Amino acid sequence: MANVQLSLRSAALIGALACFAQLGCSNSSAATPEDRDLDSLKHAVAGFHDLSAAQRAGYTVVVGDPADGHSCLSDPKAGGMGVHYLDKALVDDTVIVTRPEIMIYEPQRDSSVKFVGVEYIIPYSIRGPDKAPPRLFGHAFSKNATFQLWGLHAWVGRSNPEGTFAMYNPDVTCKYSH
Repeated sequence: MANVQLSLRSAALIGALACFAQLGCSNSSAATPEDRDLDSLKHAVAGFHDLSAAQRAGYTVVVGDPADGHSCLSDPKAGGMGVHYLDKALVDDTVIVTRPEIMIYEPQRDSSVKFVGVEYIIPYSIRGPDKAPPRLFGHAFSKNATFQLWGLHAWVGRSNPEGTFAMYNPDVTCKYSH
């Protein structure tokens, strides 16, 4: 009888391992909707770590600061954002997790750029500043009076010690921008 119990235990163990390893039977409630959406976003933008691929996909408009024209956006106290490449075709009254309006890159010492994150935007001309903020990933968008829009950053290319959805990333710099 001991051999039967061992065989049953072995079969149960093998079945459980197969379920977890091959069939993805892990407890899906452990991953939050935010985690699943972030995973979807990371998968969707994986090909855009290369700026030229993002540009071929439509991310061609470099966003400049209206006050000084600089294309690498930063705040001396809060950190950097990087250079924003906008796909104008995506700017409307909706946001889609896997289709951010902006890809963000940090200038590097060798004149290349490194993908650091994305930004979702809805201009005030579409959704006024007096309206409730849009939400995505369970987070409310922030008002950006300088650019006249609602925005939400997602730092999916470079970890942000201030949080995945913080406006600025202290680990991003514009010191190598031209």
